[in-house]
Amino acid sequence: MRVLFGVFDWGLGHATRSSPLIEGLLKKKHKVDILSTGRALIFLKNKFGRKCKYFDVPSIFVPYPKHRFFVFSFVKNIPKMIFSLKKARKITEKIIKKGKYDKIISDCRYDVYGEEDKSYLINHQLRFIALPIVQYSSEKWLASRMKYYKYIIVPDFDKNNLSGNLSHKIRFVEKNKIKYIGILSHIKKRKITEDVDYFISISGPEPQRTVLEEKIMPDLKLLKGKIVVALGKPESRYFTNHKHITICGFLDSKKQAEMMNRAKFIISRSGYTTIMEIAELGKNKTLFIPTPGQTEQEYLADLYEKRKQFNHVHQNKLNLIKNIEECRKFNGFNATWKTQDSIKKFLKLIEE
Repeated sequence: MRVLFGVFDWGLGHATRSSPLIEGLLKKKHKVDILSTGRALIFLKNKFGRKCKYFDVPSIFVPYPKHRFFVFSFVKNIPKMIFSLKKARKITEKIIKKGKYDKIISDCRYDVYGEEDKSYLINHQLRFIALPIVQYSSEKWLASRMKYYKYIIVPDFDKNNLSGNLSHKIRFVEKNKIKYIGILSHIKKRKITEDVDYFISISGPEPQRTVLEEKIMPDLKLLKGKIVVALGKPESRYFTNHKHITICGFLDSKKQAEMMNRAKFIISRSGYTTIMEIAELGKNKTLFIPTPGQTEQEYLADLYEKRKQFNHVHQNKLNLIKNIEECRKFNGFNATWKTQDSIKKFLKLIEE
């Protein structure tokens, strides 16, 4: 089949979690064109090279402020977001018409869809966690966008789930349209020595990615043992190695997988993609730092803390030594989930 695969670009999470699905399609000899933008597109180009064709289409306007009040900024910028979505849709529509695709898959890009019976949406956030009136309105809006797709493919489980209310008990979408396939991780568990004491992944959309970098870097000297820091900047080849601290501008998939496997302790955002990677690897010593104001990450971090699985700290209250010590009280995930099973379920849905 000829497939168009759209990938959202707020951070690298959607690009990394989509990569095993794209690999699965390529292994089945399907031709895949990728539509994305920014750092997500850079990542995918580095990952797949000449195996795919690429379209750089600007995505929906990013409403992230430097302050913590994301919901206020989100509501304020709704007109800009709708305008940017319509603008992206015009470009995408032309690409779809010209490409004559058999299947159109969108990882959270609401401008990427064709005829309903051949369009599929991948999303784990079927509702926003916010004030009741905002949550209700946003859930209704998301449902209105989901009508363009045959199936809503959720990278989670119907039971014993990771996403909680983000993708369960949904009110405005037909239940038979929602398909839970299990977790997705581009990182696989390896038999390797855990010789990195702390692996710190600084990621997410700007400007908060930079804010976290500036917040966390001065505290590195307080940690003992081998430390590796990834700055989450695909455009950067920056690398420095000083005593027990290694700092990399960016780690490709292979190197990221190696570091996460080698890590005794992981410090990262509580983005859903990272959470799925933690589950896949069975890494139970983790400190989450949700992106300020990003309600999804804050909700998930709170959810896991209530479940006694993982500790988290808000970015403006970060105290590495204290926060790491508190993590010892938590048990992590207790699961045997594997991405390979999820890929099989995904391909079965797409190829039916």
